Amino acid sequence: MSAQDERQINTEYAVSLLEQLKLFYEQQLLTDIVLIVEGTEFPCHKMVLATCSSYFRAMFMSGLSESKQTHVHLRNVDAASLQIIITYAYTGNLAINESTVEQLYETACFLQVDDVLQLCREYLIKKVNAKNCVRLMSFGDLFSCEELKQSAKRMVEHKFTSVYRQDAFMQLSSELLIDLVSSDNLNVEKEETVREAAMSWLDYNTVSRSQYLSTVLSHLRIDALSEVIQREWFQGLPPNDKSVVVQGLYKSMPRFFKPRLGMTKEEMIIIIEAALENPGCYSTICYSPQAEKVYKLCNPPSELLKVGAVVSPDNDIYIAGGQVPLKNAKSNQNKPGKFQATFRTVNSFYWFDAQQNTWIPKTPMLCVRIKPSLVWCDGYIYAIGGDSVGGELNRRTVERYDCEKDEWTLVSPLPSAFQWSVAVVVHDCIYVMAYNLTYCFIPRSGIWVEMAKRQSSRCFASAAAFDGKIFYLGGLQTDNNSGGRLPASTLGASSVAVEVFDVHKNEWYMAANIPAKRFADPCVRAVVISNSLCIFIRETHINEKAKYAIYQYDMDLDQWFLRQQISERVLWDLAKEFRCTVGKLYPSCLEVSPWKPLTHVFSQDGADDFELDGNMVTLPPV
Repeated sequence: MSAQDERQINTEYAVSLLEQLKLFYEQQLLTDIVLIVEGTEFPCHKMVLATCSSYFRAMFMSGLSESKQTHVHLRNVDAASLQIIITYAYTGNLAINESTVEQLYETACFLQVDDVLQLCREYLIKKVNAKNCVRLMSFGDLFSCEELKQSAKRMVEHKFTSVYRQDAFMQLSSELLIDLVSSDNLNVEKEETVREAAMSWLDYNTVSRSQYLSTVLSHLRIDALSEVIQREWFQGLPPNDKSVVVQGLYKSMPRFFKPRLGMTKEEMIIIIEAALENPGCYSTICYSPQAEKVYKLCNPPSELLKVGAVVSPDNDIYIAGGQVPLKNAKSNQNKPGKFQATFRTVNSFYWFDAQQNTWIPKTPMLCVRIKPSLVWCDGYIYAIGGDSVGGELNRRTVERYDCEKDEWTLVSPLPSAFQWSVAVVVHDCIYVMAYNLTYCFIPRSGIWVEMAKRQSSRCFASAAAFDGKIFYLGGLQTDNNSGGRLPASTLGASSVAVEVFDVHKNEWYMAANIPAKRFADPCVRAVVISNSLCIFIRETHINEKAKYAIYQYDMDLDQWFLRQQISERVLWDLAKEFRCTVGKLYPSCLEVSPWKPLTHVFSQDGADDFELDGNMVTLPPV
C-alpha cells in the first residue's frame, strides 16, 4: 500500500464475518474437526479453535497425528464447559455464572484459552465473599492464579473469626494454613481465635497432620494469649506426644509478639465528603475519639459525591449511589473566570477494603440515586429512596443487596416519595422517617406500615437506633402547611431537640434536649460509639471558626453530657454537607491526615501565637 493510499476499516465486515462463522457452525457447514467429550460430539472449524486456543493451535499445527484426524477425543475436559468455550470462539459472548465458572476456568486452563481465563478470573475476584473465600483461595493456589489467591486470602484474613469454622478451612493444605496463621493481617481481636483455628485444623485429621504440629504452633503469638490459656495449655496438659511438643515450644519461643492487624483496630467516626480548603474539593476522613487523631481514607473513585454509606455488623463499609462530575463549563458572566461542574447521577456500589485502604467495585444498584438511605437488615443491605433521582416513582424505589450473590433485587417501594429521608433498623424491621412521618418495612412480609406521627415536622434530622428505640435528633423544623423550612430565629440556638420512638408502643415522646450551642445549619449527626448513644455536632455557626464536640446520652437520667470537645487544630471546617458513620479501622493502614498541625508547635495556653526556634510565629489557618 502506497503512502497516498487511505486505509479504510470496515467494522461491519468484521461483525458480518463473525456472524457467518457462527452460521456455518450452527448448520455444520465446512466443519473439518469433530471434538468428542464424554460421548458428545462438537463439529467445529480448526481455524476458529486455533484462533482462540493455544492448545488447539499446537494440536492442529504440530504435524502430529491429531492434526490429520477428523475426530479427536478430549479427556479431562467438561462437556458443558467446552460448549461455552466454543460458543465464545464463534460469538465473543461468554456465559458465566456461579455454578459454572470454576469448572469453566479449569477447562479453559487445560485448553489454554487466555481470554476466557481472564474473564473468569475477573468474575471470581469480583464474587469473593465470606462464604466462598477459603475455597477460592485454595482454587487460586491450585491453578496458580495469584491474583485470585491473594484477593481471596485478604477476605479470609478479614473474615477469619467466622471462616475458620467452615469445612473448606479444614480442607486447606498445610502450606496455606501456615501462611494464614503466620499472617500479621488477621482481623482477630484475640490470639485465642488463631489458636482455636490451628488446633481445629490439626485435630481434623490427627494421623496425617501430626507432622505439622510443631510448625503450625510455632506461628502462634504465645504472649498474646491470656494467662489462663497459657497456664491451662502449657502447664496442665496430660503427658503425651502433643503436650511435649506444645510445652517445648512454650519454653523455646521468645516472649514478644507483633499484634495481629485486628488487635490494632480503633473505633472511628467515618466522615464522608469532608470539605477541604479549596471550594468544591472534598475528602473522606475518619476521626478516632480514642486517639484524638484524624486519618485519611482513600477517596471514592471518579470523584464520587453525595453517596449513601452503611457499616455492617461485621464492620464492612459500603457506599452507594451519588454523582460524578462530567466536565467543567464556564458559569455565567457575573462570575468571570469561575467554573461550575456538571454532574451525572450514578448507581455505583463499593466495598471498602480496610487492609488495602481502597474501594472495591461491586455490582451496581438497579437505580441511580443521590444520597440514598443505606441500612443493614437481617443479612442484607437496603438502598432506600434518594434525592433528585427522577420522578416520584423513582424516589420511592427500594432495593436489596445480597452480599453472597453480589446482586440487587427490587422490593416493595416506599408508600410516599421523599426528597430527603433517614432510615434505621430495630428488631429486623426498617423504619424510614421524613418530616413528621414514619413508615416501617417488614422484610419477612415485604409490606410497609405507617406508624405514629411525630410531634414536630423536621427535615435533615439525624437518627440512630439504640436500646430498642429510635432517636430522632436535630434537623430543620418545617411548616406543615407550606412544607417550607422555618426561619432560623424560630429554631432555638441553645439546644438540639430530641424525639424518641418506642417501637413496641408505637408512640413518640420528647427526650432531654442536647445542651449544645446550635445555629441554623443542620450539623448534628447521631452515632453509636463504644455502645453508647452519642452525637457528633458542629457547635458554631457555619460562618464562624468550626468547633466540633461529641455528646453522650445517659438513658437512666435522660440527660446529655459533653463527652469530648474536639479542637479546631485537630479537625478543620467540614462544611455542612458532611455525613458520617462509625466503624472500626486500622490506623497502620491509613495516613495521618496532612491537615492536622503538629501538636508540639502549640503553646501551652492554646494561643494562636507560639515560639518556634526562638521566633514568635502565628498559627496558620487550618
